[in-house]
Formats: sequence, C-alpha cells, structure tokens
Amino acid sequence: MKKILLGFSLMVICILGASELIWAAPPIKFGINEIRSGAFKSNGDRIIWGVEAAVKEINDAGGLLGRKIEIVIEDNQMKNEIAVQKVKKLILEYNCDIIIQGSSSGVGGAIAQTMPRYKKIFLDTCAEAMGITGENWNPYVFRTCLNAGMHVKGLAQYFGKKGYKKVYLINQDYSWGYDVANYYEKFIKQVAPDTQIVGKDFHPIFCKDFAPYISKINASGADYVITGNWGTDLAQLIIQGKDLGMKLPVGGCFFDDDAVMNLVREKGLGCIQANMYLLGVDTPAAKKFEETFYKSSGRKWPSFVAMEAYIGVKMFAEAVKKAGSMDTDQLIKAFEGVSWEGPIGKLTMRKEDHQNQTPVVIGEIVQKTKYYDFPYVKPIMIIPAEQISITLEESGWAGWKK
Repeated sequence: MKKILLGFSLMVICILGASELIWAAPPIKFGINEIRSGAFKSNGDRIIWGVEAAVKEINDAGGLLGRKIEIVIEDNQMKNEIAVQKVKKLILEYNCDIIIQGSSSGVGGAIAQTMPRYKKIFLDTCAEAMGITGENWNPYVFRTCLNAGMHVKGLAQYFGKKGYKKVYLINQDYSWGYDVANYYEKFIKQVAPDTQIVGKDFHPIFCKDFAPYISKINASGADYVITGNWGTDLAQLIIQGKDLGMKLPVGGCFFDDDAVMNLVREKGLGCIQANMYLLGVDTPAAKKFEETFYKSSGRKWPSFVAMEAYIGVKMFAEAVKKAGSMDTDQLIKAFEGVSWEGPIGKLTMRKEDHQNQTPVVIGEIVQKTKYYDFPYVKPIMIIPAEQISITLEESGWAGWKK
C-alpha cells in the first residue's frame, strides 16, 4: 500500500510539474482597448465577454504556442485621443502583443492609424466603417467582423425583394453612419433599382430626442427604415419611434444586442436584423458553437459583439498556430488567407485588405426565443459569403488599382 501511495504521489507531482512547465514561457498578452464607462459601456462589456470566453477555451486546451494568454483591459471612454493613449500604454507599459477593439468605428479608425508606429496587430472585431480596411488600410489591421458595405448588402438583399419602394435612412453622425447610408443606397439600387430614398438624416451620437426625426419619417411616405444605430441610440430610436406613431418595419445591424432588446422589448417586434451570426441557427455546428460559448463564458449566449469578439480571437489563434510564432511580420503573412470553420460556414481572411469574408444571417424580432425573457431576433435566412462579399474597388481599398 505504501508503494502504491508513493507511486500515486510521484504521479501527481509529475503532472503538477508538467502543468507548471507549460506556462514557464512568458504569457501572450491581449490588450483590450474598449469603452468601460458611460452610456455605451454595455457594448464594451460584451466584447470583453467574447474575448474572455475564447481565451478560456484556448488556455484550457494548452494555450498558444505553449504559452498562456493573459488579458489586459483599458478604458478608452469611446474617445479617439484617449484610445490612442491607451494603445501606447498597453504596448509599452504592459507589453501587449496585440490590441483588440470593437466599440465605435471612430475609435477603431484612430487605433488603426497608430499601429504602424508600434508594429503590432490590431484585431478589429466589431468596428465596421469602410475606411479602416479601405482607404486608410495598413498591414497591421485585421477585421474579423463584417464591414458596413457587407452588412447593409445583406439588408438590401432582404428588403429589395420584399416589394417595398421607399426607404428612409437615419444614422449616427460619424463615419459608420455615413457608410451605412451610402452603401445601402448603392446596394438597394442594384437589387431594386426603382427604390426611392425619401429621407436621409444623421443625428448626433447619444441623441436624447428623436422626435424631430420621427416626425420627418412619419411624413415621408416611407415603406421602411434603415439604421446602423447601436447601443442607446438604437434603443431610443425604436422606443421613441413607437411612442410617436412610427409603424414602419426597421432594418438594422445591431438588434441582436441583448442589452438594447431588454429596453426595447415589444416595441421592436417585426424589426429586421443582419449579422455574421444570430442565435438560433438550426444546424449542428451552430448549436455546438452556442453550447461551447455558453459554457466558456459562464452562462452567457454568443449574441451581438460578444460573438464577434469570440470569433475574432479564434481566427487570430488560427493565424498564430499557422505562423508558429508571435513575430508580427510572420503573423501578418499567416493571417492573410487564414480560414476558420464558423458556426454557419467557413470564414476566410481576404489577403489584400485583411477583411474577413463571411456569410450573413437575416433575422426578425419575435416575441419569444429560448435565449432571453424578452423579444429577440430569430433567424429567417442565411446569405452565403460570396453573395455578401464586396469587391476591393467597392470597399475603397487603398491598393485596388495596383
């Protein structure tokens, strides 16, 4: 018996010693440069949940290149100048290997432009303005979410085939909002050339009074509304719109935000959503994805930007494995063209502009789903990646003429 106990003790010591050796190398540090305060904090929260879930899975499976991933978080307050300061702090003080961000394309664009100075990769998981991988492209930026053009191309394919003739566009007054309006107008004309744009408004971010805009929409004769609004600006547009008699269907990009839908509730019924994934896709791969995320995240569902952040980290991990190194130049080469099998099909990082190529799910807000105790988005169709992809020229990529 003593020999058995001694043998067991030695085995335990060896196992513990081996686990320590796994993490003997310095950690790989992910610097999250996100909004952690103010009206849009819930957006930053969800991005962090997604990163944390993916990192937990990777660490539980042995880490990256035998190294543990550590997360460092800084609050950029959704301000460009502060975000740039935080990039410097994350890289120079905390020795972060990559920077991750998603809330606000304005902030994302500012972060992107500072990365050549530090020669580190910026993983853009949710910021969709075209310029980030378009006219302002630089090789250190990889976007794993949709861009604005792809996002609204999905909406145009849905609404353009519904027989509607008149659309009103209302968006936030910054780069993302302008991209939504301009690219929707471009793509709806391709799908339904006789569509009329009966209104186009841009309102300040964190708008508290939508009444003047709702009055214009109600008087316009529009058949439906398209908005790229997110966070509190999306919630207030729908709530105030319903209260002021706006009965039109609204197509948007971020109704899958559970924080927004918990506020909007029944006032959002019938609204239409497009994104690279929506909860409830009825396939084995999608169900496995949801169950895995739910377990890794501590009982949260992979909705909205949490899902996008998770997917971004998993694709980055594939690039690291392919490169076999954390050297930035080697990572860039490995990330270009890398593929990852997502919950609704293969995702591929386009080599030229570093824009992820992905299918899109269209959904409608319904009264009941299994995920939340308030109305939420239910998938109604999937559009393949090749039908959503937009050309380098359409994207405005800086090198498309070369």
